[in-house]
Amino acid sequence: MLFITGATGTVGNRVVNYLKLKDVKFKALTRTPERLLTDRTDHMIVVTGDIKDCSAWSDSLRGVETLFLILLDDAEEILQAARAKGVRNIVFLSSASINRSDAGYNENALKHKKVEDQIQAYGFQYVFIRAEAFMHNTIYWRDLFRYNKGKIRLPALEAKLASVHETDIAEVISVVLTDFGKFSGQVLTLTGANILSQRNILTEISKQLGQSLELEEQTIGDFRSYMKNYIAEEYINLRVQDWEYTVKHQLGVTDTVLTILGREPYTFREWIAEHLRDFQ
Repeated sequence: MLFITGATGTVGNRVVNYLKLKDVKFKALTRTPERLLTDRTDHMIVVTGDIKDCSAWSDSLRGVETLFLILLDDAEEILQAARAKGVRNIVFLSSASINRSDAGYNENALKHKKVEDQIQAYGFQYVFIRAEAFMHNTIYWRDLFRYNKGKIRLPALEAKLASVHETDIAEVISVVLTDFGKFSGQVLTLTGANILSQRNILTEISKQLGQSLELEEQTIGDFRSYMKNYIAEEYINLRVQDWEYTVKHQLGVTDTVLTILGREPYTFREWIAEHLRDFQ
């Protein structure tokens, strides 16, 4: 039996959809069960609950062999419950930021590494899926395209991304979950097919929209002043850290998606075409 946390999230929902196609029983944890009940399968048991309130649903871990875990600020409670209920294996959606030379002070890397270390300390068999940035993160640019007046201002236009399509991440996870023994103990780093600058991505969105837009480099200071009205400073810092790192360091791509799935990763161009309506 498998257990999927974040079952209606960006990646988790896709994992659920892949598992529905396989002859495997699984439980799916979500705060919004109605989003899963419309497409039920005899192989899926929906568990209603908040991942942060493990005590309310931890009994559902009984009989589970492998747990798919998404990021928590502190995974201690859920790992204690998993061990107590007999869970043996954990597949954790981690971050490729751990692989970088600034991992010792990069907040995103530190958060994910903490959970990796906790999983190992509890003695679970594990697979860590270290994914580069989700292509889906680009969705936060949609208002730039919806309400622009012929110009888009954004900082660090030359900052690089090796972003990976969330569908690739989910499909890899579904393979790992259903053939855990083959991957046990591995750290799998997932990237997209190529490395693109923010300028490249903005230009491609503009091209597919049929808009002729001027791109203007915004200062980090102006970005901070504007964005603090909309998102927490923690997330602003994470973006700035990533931009500064990729301007100064060479990124690389991996062949993990190709090796596991037998096909090339989906491209950013394909992702944009799938989500073009969001930017219109």
